[in-house]
Amino acid sequence: MRRSAVFSAAIFILFYPGTGSRAAQDKEISASELIEQFTSMLDSVPAPPEVTEAEVIELEEGDPETYVFIRGAKAHPPEPVNLGGDGRLTLIRPDIGEKTTARYRKRDGTYDQAGLNKIQRIMRCRLTGRETPVSIMLLEILDAAEDRFGKSGLTLLSGYRTPKLNSRVPGAARRSMHMLGWAADIRIAGRSPAEVAGYARKIDAGGVGYYPDAAFVHLDSGRPRHWLVRRAPKPGAAVKPPVVPAK
Repeated sequence: MRRSAVFSAAIFILFYPGTGSRAAQDKEISASELIEQFTSMLDSVPAPPEVTEAEVIELEEGDPETYVFIRGAKAHPPEPVNLGGDGRLTLIRPDIGEKTTARYRKRDGTYDQAGLNKIQRIMRCRLTGRETPVSIMLLEILDAAEDRFGKSGLTLLSGYRTPKLNSRVPGAARRSMHMLGWAADIRIAGRSPAEVAGYARKIDAGGVGYYPDAAFVHLDSGRPRHWLVRRAPKPGAAVKPPVVPAK
């Protein structure tokens, strides 16, 4: 419905230039420019609802696909595979007011420890400030998604979670992939979570959870699978953990 309305408006403007401003009448645009502007109009999405990390955890805690039950899984991280990303990743943490850009993969295909450390830092546990080595395969998945949608960065709602953070939500499972450093809950500005989840599913490199009511996507480097949860977070049902400032 929205697309058809926008299309009608675009056609009206194209064939009835007298309705526009004088500047618009004086400036001629090419067909490619018109299509680009039209596509931009179609790609616009409403602002996502505000959601805390505690609410994200609450949404995920009842879904078995977000958890692993493999003893010793930490000792066997997924082998990284280059999925076409440029090896550079930008992450934005609105809850702690931080943003970082890091080149985690060098041009020769090897991984840069300094870049990995920067990403590990911004993905730290929000409650305790603790860090853990992040799955490089997860970074490859995130990088591919970021590059596909314009390289403008990913909004990180939740990264690494210590047992202490996970236990703040009653009933949360004890082996969440977030607790291994294998998962991230993200948004991409200007893109719907349905688009992001759809692309991640095509990659077929890990888990993809689509949470439309809270407008975020869970990505992990576990076995390829996907799920959808339509359940809005309950206001006040989870305790919002305090912010741990950067060192």
